[in-house]
Amino acid sequence: MKSIKYIISCCAALSLLVAVCATTNVSAQEKYGVANIEMVNNVPTPMSSKKLFDAMDYYGAVQAYLWAMPVMGLKGWENANVDMGADSTLDGQICLYHGYDGAAGILTPNTRVTYLISFVDTKVHGPAVWIIPAGKSAGAVSDQWQRPISDTGVTGPDRGKGIKLLIVGPDQDVPNHDGSYTVLRSPTHVVWIATRNMADPGPGHERLTAMFDSYPYERPDLAGRKKLSKKGDAFKQRQPHGMEFWNNLNAIVQREKMAERDVFFYAILRNLGIEKGKPFKPSKEQVELLVEAERVGYLMAINNGFKKRFEGARYYKGKRWYVALVNSPDQIQDTHGEMFERASWFHEAIGSSYAMKMSKPGPGSTYLGQYEDAQGHGFDGGNTYKLEVSADVPAGQFWALTVYNSLTRTLVRNDQRSAELNSLNELIQNKDGTTTLYVGPAAPKGMESNWIQTKKGDNWFAYFRLYNPEASYFDKSWVLNDFEKVK
Repeated sequence: MKSIKYIISCCAALSLLVAVCATTNVSAQEKYGVANIEMVNNVPTPMSSKKLFDAMDYYGAVQAYLWAMPVMGLKGWENANVDMGADSTLDGQICLYHGYDGAAGILTPNTRVTYLISFVDTKVHGPAVWIIPAGKSAGAVSDQWQRPISDTGVTGPDRGKGIKLLIVGPDQDVPNHDGSYTVLRSPTHVVWIATRNMADPGPGHERLTAMFDSYPYERPDLAGRKKLSKKGDAFKQRQPHGMEFWNNLNAIVQREKMAERDVFFYAILRNLGIEKGKPFKPSKEQVELLVEAERVGYLMAINNGFKKRFEGARYYKGKRWYVALVNSPDQIQDTHGEMFERASWFHEAIGSSYAMKMSKPGPGSTYLGQYEDAQGHGFDGGNTYKLEVSADVPAGQFWALTVYNSLTRTLVRNDQRSAELNSLNELIQNKDGTTTLYVGPAAPKGMESNWIQTKKGDNWFAYFRLYNPEASYFDKSWVLNDFEKVK
């Protein structure tokens, strides 16, 4: 009898041991956020299962934030046009952005040119017309993802001689026309029509601006409309924070075709409550998750842009200048889609064309960005820095240094009312042909013409642009020095 009791007690102890062994705890050894997951017989407990699904949705949302950078940046400019008075159905009315105040809301603009911007939703209004006059302009017709369909102006097929474009949306037939149009086809319903008037300031510049036109082909009565502009209170075009980001992204999903390359991101968005053809009504729990994912996605985007880790991103060996525009215009390479490259550029900038990504001399532009000092820290608006620009800058048209607020990626705001110095300004040049520029709260005595004002408490980064870059830029025999802190 005692032996039977002993056997029973041993079996009970063994059963308890098996049960304990079958319950495992994946503890805080996990490095990247998933910890304390309880498994029973290799199946997560209900509480751990929910924790894992929440983590899956959260990580997916963070990656979706980075994936969406091109469309969300462009949605910002669309919203700015509507804020200026353009119709929200996107019927092609042109909006103008120029100068320190006019360009204040644009992501990393140049202040010398005039931007002419329109949007046409071809699903609503049919094919779009874009009239480009002869003259010195440079731009592109692009899709909703900021992929250029064609460069325009001096870098386009007409080489600045003027052209009439007829832009057809996906699955649309080309309408009968008189043969005077060059036909382009957009892979997305919304077409972004944008150019820069680069003519010298004065009456000729204004005449060129007046000659551009944009309207739906089926609405010739809208030709010749007034071009819209706004003074002051510029709409900030940067990607919005919190739920506004996801609401804007939902609007894009609802109106656009789903491209094959994006099908898996649409699956991620579906888990987050964003699904084509259905209202976006996130639960309280989803809102909390999405707000946090946007916060972390933003931090990752800043790191991805300001600390670029892409091969070849540092333009000069031993210097802190990065190639700002790291993605190709088509956003794809033979080995991968450029999700992170395009996230780097489109988080801090707007627009990408073939003439903005040059590998040899000719009409177009190049962009170098510097985001940090010698210690790897962001530039402090309370300090003074100098940049010695080497002699004989290889820019056939002009070069420009522009300073941007690191938080908004827009022009620094100051009492000086200027965020740019360029070679067309009356700059003081050194005897050896170099030019010393200053960025800081106050100009060194006698150097006011070579100075951009910043304020204590603000942080900044800079772009150095070369228009019509020449050979010594590409072979790197001409080198741009780093910013140095003035002691």
